[in-house]
Amino acid sequence: MSKLGPDEIQSLLQSAEDSFPHGACNTCECFLGYLAQLRIDSDSAAKDLFIPFKVERKDMHKCLGCDPCPPGDLYAGYMLKKQKSTLITL
Repeated sequence: MSKLGPDEIQSLLQSAEDSFPHGACNTCECFLGYLAQLRIDSDSAAKDLFIPFKVERKDMHKCLGCDPCPPGDLYAGYMLKKQKSTLITL
């Protein structure tokens, strides 16, 4: 899988924000895990897009147990897509 560019990162981040059911989602480990993975997978041109999402460690919290958990679902879906794109078929 190639590195994600700024437009794709912007779209993924906007989808995540739009999916938040609670105001505390932006500091939840579900969203922050997704954010960390997107940052790892992004190219250097997209790094500044993550700055508004930076939170202090003391403000981070564990999963609130939302069912469904939209940021968690987006993270899981992203990882499945990423896994499928790297599979080698014989």
